[in-house]
Amino acid sequence: MIESQDLDFTGRRVLVTGAAGGIGSAMAAAFAAHGSELILADFDGEAIEEQAAKLGGGAVFHQYDQGDAASIAALAAAVGPVDVLCNNAGMIQAGPFLEQSPEIIQRIIAIDLTGPLLMARHIGEGMVARGRGVIVNTASQLAFHGSATRAAYAAAKAGLVQFTKSAAAEWAPLGVRVVALAPGRTLTPMTVPFLSTEEQRREGLKHIPAGRYGSREEMAKLALFLASDAASYVVGETLIADGGYVLL
Repeated sequence: MIESQDLDFTGRRVLVTGAAGGIGSAMAAAFAAHGSELILADFDGEAIEEQAAKLGGGAVFHQYDQGDAASIAALAAAVGPVDVLCNNAGMIQAGPFLEQSPEIIQRIIAIDLTGPLLMARHIGEGMVARGRGVIVNTASQLAFHGSATRAAYAAAKAGLVQFTKSAAAEWAPLGVRVVALAPGRTLTPMTVPFLSTEEQRREGLKHIPAGRYGSREEMAKLALFLASDAASYVVGETLIADGGYVLL
């Protein structure tokens, strides 16, 4: 049974990347509701400032570029020690692979794979030094299923799943847990454009045994659980939350 103290993040510094909208903003709200000292980061400086003001409670914010190594290093240095990293920032650009330019492919890989690895590298260094910490990587159901129009994105997220396993094996003996959350089709500002017509929504639901799309609040609760003491024996795993999509 999960006790209330298992979900108490009072006094814990939690960094959420990609926190200005979508699943990231819901994660920020969930951790704020459970007492954490919030640090929010996003590419959109104006939106992340608004998000921090909305949450209140002393939440601080930083603007950075997930696709730029120097920007990630600067963010980590500015933030300082972190107890929980929600390594959530990402991007998606759909389309036939042969129509995507090398520059777009490189940008997707930089933001969805290289960026999270570098963020984990910088923040994880401090966690290992202190002998404690949790990293929750945001992967995707497409890491396990693939997509005809999201090849680079699926490849990046599959790489993030394997990084989660490898980093967990290396850091668990040192007191740092690394886990991942793989959301399925979740209604967010990033995914709604792909579900803009009734036909798209009906077609999408054909592949979800649960018969509905997920909500970002549901994903945030799962991230909260994975980062909590209730999941202290969960190491290197990726929790797939997709309504059964990968079963078909």
